[in-house]
Amino acid sequence: MVKPPVPISVNEIPFKVEILEAFLHSSEDLVAGKEYVPKLYTTRQGEKIVFRLAKKEEAPIILETLKKLIDPQYDKDLYHIVAARTYAEVLAWTQARYKDEYVIVGVHDGELIGVWNARLMNKDVAVSLHSITFKRLGGIGTAGYAAKAEYAFEVLGVKEWWATFESPFGFRLGMYFRHFMKPYPEVQHELGGSPVFYMTADDWFNLHKKREELKPFFGTRPVPEDLLKKSYELRPPSKLEIEL
Repeated sequence: MVKPPVPISVNEIPFKVEILEAFLHSSEDLVAGKEYVPKLYTTRQGEKIVFRLAKKEEAPIILETLKKLIDPQYDKDLYHIVAARTYAEVLAWTQARYKDEYVIVGVHDGELIGVWNARLMNKDVAVSLHSITFKRLGGIGTAGYAAKAEYAFEVLGVKEWWATFESPFGFRLGMYFRHFMKPYPEVQHELGGSPVFYMTADDWFNLHKKREELKPFFGTRPVPEDLLKKSYELRPPSKLEIEL
């Protein structure tokens, strides 16, 4: 039997809730134990950003930061809707309500500066969910997107990467990584039924990883020990640097 992640108002329906939880609990079989080696990205201004997998115990810090953006005042570039959706996805990740999700964080001097998440639909297809940054630092959005696609292709071994873009600002990533488009509306993305833009493993390894203009965004390994240690002393950003 599996214990529910949060208190449940009844103990039997008429079954024990632990039995029901076994049916509601989402699988992590495709991502469990699949490590992502942290890497270092240096922005155009020289800031050192550590990209690594988030830990579930860090979710309260991520959620605290996202919650501040769930407000119509942050409607530019659709930050408010992206924050709301990312909040729900990270919360679902912590409570076993989203199948095979993973979350990557970008950390600068201990501060959370961005979140990038995705999930595996099956062993062959990764679904990009959201990308959001809390500070305007040169190229971190592109570097974070590259990091979560890298994990899907190079660690999890998927054959296709499915994305969609909720704003023209975000769609630039699709153009930059030269995504193709699935027939629409026959094939729809799970984030509201929008078009699916995709890359294949062949695109990733034989095109994008060889493009000179993309190489700075792939970062370097290993991360110096002091910077890596500092990244695990995670705290919310001191301020949100969002253009309004």
